[in-house]
Amino acid sequence: MFIIIKAKQANNESGDEMTDNDEYEEKGFTRTVTVRNVSLDIDIEIAEQARAAGKSKGDFLREFLAASFGDLIGNFMRSNGLVALMDRDVATMMNAALADYWYDAAQTLAENRAWRRLLGIHKEEDLQRIMRDGVPLLEIRAKQLAGVTHIPNGSSLAFALFAEASRRDPSTLLQIHRTLFFLQKEADFLDMIDEMRAAQRLPPTDRNPEG
Repeated sequence: MFIIIKAKQANNESGDEMTDNDEYEEKGFTRTVTVRNVSLDIDIEIAEQARAAGKSKGDFLREFLAASFGDLIGNFMRSNGLVALMDRDVATMMNAALADYWYDAAQTLAENRAWRRLLGIHKEEDLQRIMRDGVPLLEIRAKQLAGVTHIPNGSSLAFALFAEASRRDPSTLLQIHRTLFFLQKEADFLDMIDEMRAAQRLPPTDRNPEG
């Protein structure tokens, strides 16, 4: 399948060429994107899913793109060079295969929103710091998940987010467990957190914060 994407500037009435900074600063800036040569099967699926959502195909696709590419963590996973490099290292540490496709992501949009809310992630610089700080702890997380044979792209950032969580207070940790790791027993989750904390010379978690 061959795809052509055309972009049209919507709010630059002067006709002057715009820089990237100008584009983002332009109030209400939008683009028209045309995708050609989409297979009939895919077009049918889009139409059916749009109908189920009670939306036109255009509205459905626009919201889908906005959600997917408006995801700060997802964008960082796909575009950051350090994440890509560390993904390969993590795969080697775990003797696991790394996903072949860039869109096989480590986390869902809902999980990424939860991480942002719980860790107070607001901008790319926050993720850059979390990734840098997490690199020395990736091997610990890799050992905790030993036995996994395939890992998705962005796994190193997912590991770094877990490392960042390990530095947080007990209340935040319990929220993270209930929101993101609820399939794992709380005690097992906190054991893994404490292993991370020990590597950072932090005291173990207070398992009875109200006691």
